[in-house]
Amino acid sequence: MSIPASSETGTAKYGGYYWCAKSKLSKSGEIYVMADEAKILPDGSLCFMRNKEGQPPSINLALAPGHWTACFAASLIDGAAVAVEHWEGEVKR
Repeated sequence: MSIPASSETGTAKYGGYYWCAKSKLSKSGEIYVMADEAKILPDGSLCFMRNKEGQPPSINLALAPGHWTACFAASLIDGAAVAVEHWEGEVKR
């Protein structure tokens, strides 16, 4: 899997963290997003937020309930879940 580094695409300006959302909305089944935080809203929506100092939070991407199955902080190197030790079929350490 080849994941573009945020500095190559210019997306780093939209947040300090790299996230992956598992979703059938993408051919690969994964959507990679730069954002300061990921929030699950009470209705089940998944929102990736930009929290720029001195400005109100803004939504970088929102996925409706039922259109995502997992979300994790991802490695800029290979897109793997950074805080996961074992996840068969996803993370090999």
